[in-house]
Amino acid sequence: MSLDSIRLVQFTDTHLCADPLGRVRGVATLPSLQACLEHAKQRCFPADLLAVTGDLVQDEPEGYGVLELLFDRLAAPVLLIPGNHDQPDEMRRRFVQPPFQVGGTVELGGWAVVLLSTWYSRSDDGEGRLGSGQLRELEQALARHASQHVLVCLHHPPVLMDSAGLDALGLLDAQQFLAVIDRHPAVRGIAWGHAHQSLDLYRGALRLMCTPATCMQFAPRQPGFIVDDRPPGYRIIDLHADGGIASEVVWLEGYQQ
Repeated sequence: MSLDSIRLVQFTDTHLCADPLGRVRGVATLPSLQACLEHAKQRCFPADLLAVTGDLVQDEPEGYGVLELLFDRLAAPVLLIPGNHDQPDEMRRRFVQPPFQVGGTVELGGWAVVLLSTWYSRSDDGEGRLGSGQLRELEQALARHASQHVLVCLHHPPVLMDSAGLDALGLLDAQQFLAVIDRHPAVRGIAWGHAHQSLDLYRGALRLMCTPATCMQFAPRQPGFIVDDRPPGYRIIDLHADGGIASEVVWLEGYQQ
């Protein structure tokens, strides 16, 4: 398939609770996700791919049923990866039918989107880890897709966010991950969540993108976890045929519960 541009819309850190009225740090997470979806439908749909990049639920697997209902009929594949608040086994058990896909790789046009799990069973406070096995699989996958452009999605930040609290809970094997990425110039971008912040920078020609949460945000460049006054948000990522990436964070300015 040849496409001039592929539109991927990324949502992250939805933190859905078993209780539809459940709140995380004062924010009702279901209404804020619904508001993001409705906003995206009006602003940037139709999309070719949708990605929900971790912390789909707030430790309660009942929240997966709500997410399934919200994303089931949006006319695009829905790519899911677990975050530290998720239950990967339950995700793989539940999301087995289209439009959902947990992990793996999706090829569309001249692009491959690689989905990685940074969920870490031995995490004490929310750190992430890929592990040697998944790093080997990533190396092999990138070798297979050397003739395509590649976007890699994961949950934990692979670079420092300049926030001491967040950086202590980042990707433990980030150095090894970036060493793999550096060996494969086909990788044009990396997108993640977890930090409840926005970040957009370059590592050489590689675009690095952190997407804010659909619920509450953390104030940037703070030593601890301070809830910011920024509204819910999501990210549009347009993947062009020449390998270029056009992306913007969309904030729901004026959102009130």
